Amino acid sequence: MLSLTKPLGDELVYRSKSYKVNLSFDVVLSFYEMLDDERLSDADKVMTAFEMFLGYEPNDADFTINAFKQIGKYISMKPYGNDVEGAKEVIRDPRRLYSFQQDAEAIYSSFYEQYGIDLIHVQGQLHWDKFKALFQGLGPNTYLQRIIDIRTRDPKEYQGEALAKLTEAKQYYELDVNKTQKAKEAQFANLAQTLRNWATS
Repeated sequence: MLSLTKPLGDELVYRSKSYKVNLSFDVVLSFYEMLDDERLSDADKVMTAFEMFLGYEPNDADFTINAFKQIGKYISMKPYGNDVEGAKEVIRDPRRLYSFQQDAEAIYSSFYEQYGIDLIHVQGQLHWDKFKALFQGLGPNTYLQRIIDIRTRDPKEYQGEALAKLTEAKQYYELDVNKTQKAKEAQFANLAQTLRNWATS
């Protein structure tokens, strides 16, 4: 987690020895994508993560698992909203509001618009902690935040043409991970209606 008084995290400690870790934002995002890859076993994911962050193949199982845990804990740290151990779990909206993968273009555009940062050019350079802080600070008028705003609007507050436009926008920007069978059926129904309208016009 970003600190204004301490250097950025770039190492882990195992048996009193320090090891350099690549925590550039693109490596961390690739790590999260890899975790969602159902083709890989848990053991494969641990081994792959070790290679991604340390740059070489592991040859010590204990070290590999320890490194995986340390890195996973570090990159998931956040400044706010951490659940207190033993406290009642906070109820959160189960829908995911953004995807680093599917919203990549919107994120790229937003960083360039607000900070003048070309995320492609800073791959391998911009630390994950810096990326997280900048990402959380994206303003409401950036492309990504406008998309998130659409995703979180309550349709009950709209009616008529405004509701139709909001529904269309929500469907357009909906994340693949949130699409249910019902939503897919509704999309096909809308498409079928559009085709019927064309046929009779």
